[in-house]
Amino acid sequence: MSEVIRTGLETYLSVRLGVPVVVTGVAPISSVGNARDPWAATIDIGGARPERIEAVLLVKAEAGQLETTLGPEFHTLAALDGSDVPAPRALWLDEEGAAFGRPFFATERVAGSADTAPLRRPEDAERMAAVAVQLARAAARLHCVDVGPFEAHLAPTAPASAADAQLAHWAELFERQRLEPHPALTYVIAWLEGRRPVAPRVSVVHGDLRFGNLLHHGDRLTALLDGEMVHLGDPTEDLGWVYRDLWSPAQALPFEAFLDAYEEVAERAVDRVALRWWQVFNEVKHSVISLTATRSFAERTTQALRHANRSATVPGFVRRALELVEDAC
Repeated sequence: MSEVIRTGLETYLSVRLGVPVVVTGVAPISSVGNARDPWAATIDIGGARPERIEAVLLVKAEAGQLETTLGPEFHTLAALDGSDVPAPRALWLDEEGAAFGRPFFATERVAGSADTAPLRRPEDAERMAAVAVQLARAAARLHCVDVGPFEAHLAPTAPASAADAQLAHWAELFERQRLEPHPALTYVIAWLEGRRPVAPRVSVVHGDLRFGNLLHHGDRLTALLDGEMVHLGDPTEDLGWVYRDLWSPAQALPFEAFLDAYEEVAERAVDRVALRWWQVFNEVKHSVISLTATRSFAERTTQALRHANRSATVPGFVRRALELVEDAC
C-alpha cells in the first residue's frame, strides 16, 4: 500500500501544483483511529521555490463506527489557520480518491505524541495536569472563534436549536444502527428530549475533544486532532465529553480545575445543569458509535475485529447515563 500511495500522491501533486513533486518516507502511523488511517510522508516540492513538507495523510477508512466525510474536518482546519487554536496546517484534500483510490486529506506534521498512557502514571501527573490546563484553554479559544467562516462547510444552527439538532441526529442513528431494542437507551433519549438546554452561544464544536485526540510534547499541548465529528453547536457538548472515564485526565487535574481554566479564557461560567445534560447525551452518543461499529462488522462492511463486539461497551455507557440522570433528578 505504501508504494501505491507514494506513486499516486507523487503524480497527483505534480499535476495539481504544476511543479515536480517527489514523495518519500511513506509509512503507516500507529493509531487506533477508526474514521481515518494515518500515514506519514515526506513531500519535496520543486519549482522556483522548493519546499520540503513533513506531512500526515488522513486516508478515509473502511466502514466502522462513524459515518463521516473528509470535507468538514479539512475545511475546519483550513479556517483555523492563523488562529490561536493549536491545529495542524491543512494542505490538500482529495475527496474523490483520485490520487491512489481512497479519499484523503493531508496536513503538516506536528511534533508530539497522542499516547494516553501517561494519564495513568503517577510520575507523569504534573506534566499531564499542565497539558490538561492547556486543553481547557485551547477548547475555550476554539469555542470563541467567529463561526462565520465555518458556516460554508458546517451546518448552521442557533442557540435554541443546537441541542435538538445533535439529539435528533444521534437518535436517528440509534434507530438505524441498533441490532436489538435497548429500552434503557430509549428511556435516556426520551429523558434528554424533555430537557434540551439553550446554548450560551453557537461555537465550533470539536465533537471528540479528549486525550488521545491531541498531541503533547513534554508538558506542552501541540495540536488538537481528529475532528471528524466537528460541527456548529453548543460548546458545552465538548466539556461533557473530555472527562469521560475512558480518557479522563482526572488523576492529574480535577474536572473543576479544568472548568476553571476554561472559564477564565472563555470569560463565561459553564452552566452546570446544561453540562449534566451534555454528559448524559455523550453516553448516548458513544453508545450509538459502538452500535454502529458492531453493525458494520455484522454486515461485513469492515473486517476490523475491534468492531466485532463493540456493542458490549454499551451497557457500561448506559449505566453511567442512568447514574447521571438519577443524580439530576
